[in-house]
Amino acid sequence: MRICAVLRLVPDLVEELEVEENEVIPFRYMPNERDEHAVEEALILKEKTGAEVEVLGIADPDNEADIDEGLGMAAAKGADKLYKVILDRPSYKRAELAKALAEFLSDKNYDLILTGIQAIDSFAGNLGGMLAKNLGIPYIGGVVEVNISDGEVVVKKELGGGLLAEYRLSTPAVVSIVSAERPLKFVPFTKLRQAMKKAEIEEVELELPEFEGIEVVRYEVPPEPEITLIEGDVEEVADKLIEALKEISVL
Repeated sequence: MRICAVLRLVPDLVEELEVEENEVIPFRYMPNERDEHAVEEALILKEKTGAEVEVLGIADPDNEADIDEGLGMAAAKGADKLYKVILDRPSYKRAELAKALAEFLSDKNYDLILTGIQAIDSFAGNLGGMLAKNLGIPYIGGVVEVNISDGEVVVKKELGGGLLAEYRLSTPAVVSIVSAERPLKFVPFTKLRQAMKKAEIEEVELELPEFEGIEVVRYEVPPEPEITLIEGDVEEVADKLIEALKEISVL
């Protein structure tokens, strides 16, 4: 079985973001956490079945160096082949990325393609579904465990409220991961650096199509909330809190 895991870059929200009218400029980029879980689940399947795992690290010309550590981490954990897919331009439209990726993946003969369920810069979580649509293959998202049985993919999907459902999919298929069935495997820094030095990464340039219909008007930082600290003993704090709630018509 051949498995592909998609690894995207997202802004590092621990660092300060520079927000301009038509652009958000992060201090640095980092691998998307949900995609890291997709890579982890792919490597778990390798342990279970001996599958071949390939990882696609996606970046654009402005941040392509930031994907190297994520690919090195995948190599250190046992990935068999690494791609650095460099987009010809940044795009917030997942439909454009899905179309371009589908064209790239169409002749790779993967049995299973894993993505993270969503990215921190795209809460819609629609990349996996649109990728499957463009490839014309089955899709399921919200998955927390993947197994292979009798040539079919058997997944456990999170329904909410602690409930899980089990589904069977024929291959090839696209599956979006909420979290891997185990925590992300720790890799010591020295092992990571060794893997990054030895890793053979095939670079691929990918041209995005242009889809009309939705354009960014502007980006803006939401106003900071007003914070009032209420001090005093218990009775004083209670009285001041009641007055404050009355002022905003809660009481």
